[in-house]
This record gives sequence, C-alpha cells and structure tokens, in this order.
Amino acid sequence: MVKLSLRCHPDVLFGFSSHHVELILRVENHGEGVAWAEADVSVPERLSLSPNNSLRKGRLRVGIVGKEEYLEKAVRVYSNSFTNPQMYKCDITLFAFNRDGVIDSRQEKSINLRCELKKEASL
Repeated sequence: MVKLSLRCHPDVLFGFSSHHVELILRVENHGEGVAWAEADVSVPERLSLSPNNSLRKGRLRVGIVGKEEYLEKAVRVYSNSFTNPQMYKCDITLFAFNRDGVIDSRQEKSINLRCELKKEASL
C-alpha cells in the first residue's frame, strides 16, 4: 500500500509578483514489494508550473519506492502579476505501478496554497 502526503515550502505564495513555492510530495511504500510512482499535478488558472508560460498540468515521476521506504519529490508552483491573493486548490493524482507495469493503486489528494500580498519590511 502506497501513501501520499503533501506539503509546501515556503508556506505562502506572493500575489501580483513573480514568485514560487515548492510543492513537496512524499510517497511511502507500506506494501509487500517495490512500486513505481508517478503523479499528475494540476494547478488553478492563475498559477503555473512554468515560470514563463501558463502551464496548468504536469506529470512528475517520483521513482521506484522499495518496501518500507519513502521518496520525496518537489515541483515548483509559480505566481505571476495576475495572481490574486486568495487560497488556490491544487490537485494531485498519484499512480503506483507494480513490477509488471500495471496500476496497483490510484490516490487523489488536494492541497490549498495560500497566496498573500508581499508585505514591506519594517522595523
């Protein structure tokens, strides 16, 4: 059985500017054998997976996860000058393949990315 957990670093994305956060996927294998893991990442309209273009969907190859092991992979999520400060829901679908290349399990998870205005430094 493969388990997926999500987190972001840093916690906040800045709106109305070019900025990015790392969306980190942690895949843990609690099953009997090895598993190959891939994830489809989908972001809302005003975010992107590319710094220069509007790219809303992508595939992340996590890799081969052995028995009782874990792997972490990160994908960058970018804001731009049109990104409003609000909560954005990103969807991740994890596919775990067995040694024969057949989909063993499929998990769907979402994470909310918080976007805020960048504050001025003050003393």
